[in-house]
Amino acid sequence: MHLTNHPLLQVVPMGLADINSVYQLEVQCHSHPWSEKIFLSNFGSRYFNHLLLEDEKVIGYFVASSVAGEVTLMNLVISPARQGAGYGRILLQFLIEYSKKKGEEEIWLEVRASNITALALYDKLGFMEVERRQGYYPCAKGREDAIVMCCYL
Repeated sequence: MHLTNHPLLQVVPMGLADINSVYQLEVQCHSHPWSEKIFLSNFGSRYFNHLLLEDEKVIGYFVASSVAGEVTLMNLVISPARQGAGYGRILLQFLIEYSKKKGEEEIWLEVRASNITALALYDKLGFMEVERRQGYYPCAKGREDAIVMCCYL
């Protein structure tokens, strides 16, 4: 899918051949990154993973799954050089529209309590805080809470 107001941007399905590019972004963006093996385990009929390309180069991605009308956004990353410029919003809006077209009922996600930028974006796009999971994420000094959010489609 080409984005009309961003002619060099495309959102395309992720394939197994993209794992190396995705993994390279993952390690740049997370203190506790997924392994390539974890990415490989997230392919199959219930998954719909997509890439955000800028001029044919991977600058972001998401990994999502669907079971019984519930989508779980498991991972969303934007290249550090592109963060803060609206690319996460583009990917998240794509996920919302794609999920609606598939007849999904809701999208669930977890986000670090300290990720204020992501929390603000999720809030703007209709996600609501449902729960807090104490000490869910590992961090440099101990553990950090996760905010569980849901967007009802």
